[in-house]
Amino acid sequence: MPDVVKVRAATNNEVAFISWDLDGMIPDCLGFEIVRLYPATGEERCLASWVPFKGQRNPRWIPQDTGVWPVQKTFWRDLTVRRRRDSIDVRPDGEMIAYRVRPVGDMKPGLDPVPVRPDQVVDGKNAYTGPARPLGYLGQGAVSPPIFLGQMFGKARVAFTNGVLSTQWMSHALQEAGIKVGDIPGIQKELKRRDSKIRAYLHGDVPDVLTNLLTRAKTKGGTVRLALYELGDDELCDALVNAKDCIEVILSNSAKDADTKRWDAGNKPLRDRLHNEGVVVTDRMFNNNHIGHNKFAVYRDPQGVPQAVLTGSTNWTTTGICSQSNNAFIREDPDMAAVYNAYWERMKADVLPPLPSTDAPGHAVQTQSVPFRTENHMPNPLNGATVPIDGLTVWFSPNDPLRNKKTLTVRPVDLTDVFTRMQAAKQAIFFLVFNPAQKGENSIVNEAKLAGLANKALIVQGVISEASAMPNYVPSTRDPVTKKSNNDGQSPFVFPDNVGDAPNMSIVRAANLTKGTIAGDFEAEALRAGFAIVHDKIVVIDPMGDHPTVITGSHNLGYKASYENDENMVIVEGDKTFAAAYAVHVLDVFDHYKFRAWRRKIGKPSKDYGIDIDDHWLVPYANGKKGALARYFP
Repeated sequence: MPDVVKVRAATNNEVAFISWDLDGMIPDCLGFEIVRLYPATGEERCLASWVPFKGQRNPRWIPQDTGVWPVQKTFWRDLTVRRRRDSIDVRPDGEMIAYRVRPVGDMKPGLDPVPVRPDQVVDGKNAYTGPARPLGYLGQGAVSPPIFLGQMFGKARVAFTNGVLSTQWMSHALQEAGIKVGDIPGIQKELKRRDSKIRAYLHGDVPDVLTNLLTRAKTKGGTVRLALYELGDDELCDALVNAKDCIEVILSNSAKDADTKRWDAGNKPLRDRLHNEGVVVTDRMFNNNHIGHNKFAVYRDPQGVPQAVLTGSTNWTTTGICSQSNNAFIREDPDMAAVYNAYWERMKADVLPPLPSTDAPGHAVQTQSVPFRTENHMPNPLNGATVPIDGLTVWFSPNDPLRNKKTLTVRPVDLTDVFTRMQAAKQAIFFLVFNPAQKGENSIVNEAKLAGLANKALIVQGVISEASAMPNYVPSTRDPVTKKSNNDGQSPFVFPDNVGDAPNMSIVRAANLTKGTIAGDFEAEALRAGFAIVHDKIVVIDPMGDHPTVITGSHNLGYKASYENDENMVIVEGDKTFAAAYAVHVLDVFDHYKFRAWRRKIGKPSKDYGIDIDDHWLVPYANGKKGALARYFP
């Protein structure tokens, strides 16, 4: 009898990704039960599932488990591996966990019954409607090797937000809080509440990581130097003010306000507070197309020696920590810290002409100096010298000595490095990006597409926030007389348009379920409570290979970031645990949005596109075909 023969799991600080392999098609199999195991204590927890069989309904979106509503995939995400969605408590660091996966089918004589673990009655009402469907085990299944549950991956403490608002859980959580899905001001107000369970779940460990170096300087001595693009969260601002005696901040301007047309409207209230509270602040005001896009900090010990670096994609705003997909990590590495500290000092010395006021528009002279751009032209620059860092390459922007505006005719040195690595990928390229470039040209999206087309065996999976960055985006034309849009463009949700054109490639746009695309007990979802949805800037190359590579930082991975912005980009090579953590984050976001993007594309269920809603579940691949991700991870 065919069975599950191999299970593999990987985790980061928030979720786990589980995949398994079969030694053949299992007759009468309805799916798989997945149980999280704690080898040290013998504890077992069956993973949750929400979507019922045909003839049942779950209108209150109450979770059962995968022994009641089994999984019909060969991979799954454990979204509650560290934190429950109804509690701010988290599982402690340091535990070992494993996963058992067993095939199940309708109960019949000779089968061992699958236990029904949750209480079927909640608040005096049935948890779901419709007749129960008893299940039995069709095999013994298999157990994954144990994995470590924590936040440390190699030299780095890593954190990812849970800031995906387009979830059914979020829809119901907002309802319970008395907020309608479309009430963006109401959502934003809820996310600013410090005692909000929704806020706590969405930001996860990220605020603690962002402020960790501040706490260290206060308790152990030393100083912290920060370079921030946006500051817009009261709790994070409190942390800066409370550490004012041991920090220096370079704070750039936020964007121009859409209504008032004034610059720095987002940062100004908390910028003023920092100045009034006596924090040492350098105002780096461009107020034009150039932006000081960094979000990093350097810890220096009491002797002034750099020791650790915080970087990633997370802005110090409520949006950044709660309503976007973001990452942050702290690496204990004196060499890396010295490189970032030198960049911080060069940035502070790169004085821009003063503006009449912080909200006034900037001019052509409000740009980085030629010496500053020249010093950034080499990787790992430190006082004009190239410093090798074990397993790391660090790039800073802007890095073209001759140009301070984007040109498509000259490839930036940092992206040349990134593109070369992507073209050398052997197994997989995973990515999350906000808006690297229109139509993916001259960005990592185009390079990922080209790599996938050149090597049909290469798995290419990614998510994009901005429609114009999709490879198959076509802008609308304008009527030559009326100057109005002809609405003849294409803002696609998926690439390629047909699965069969490139079965191992899937690039999707972050999308929510709307009234026109939902089915069964699914409900319309919230999506935007900020400018971007996926705000990460991540590329992961061959994460399960012998030489994995992670590219991250503040750099949007397009030409503009290299030519015009203050940016940092980190390339981490050879660290398998760090790469696995970032791969799990990318695949968590990708798996979430892939279904939504395809539903937005086709508008209704269709087996042709491999995401049919059949008589009992959401089937990701038609006719039992195994997907590329499941083939790769086992």
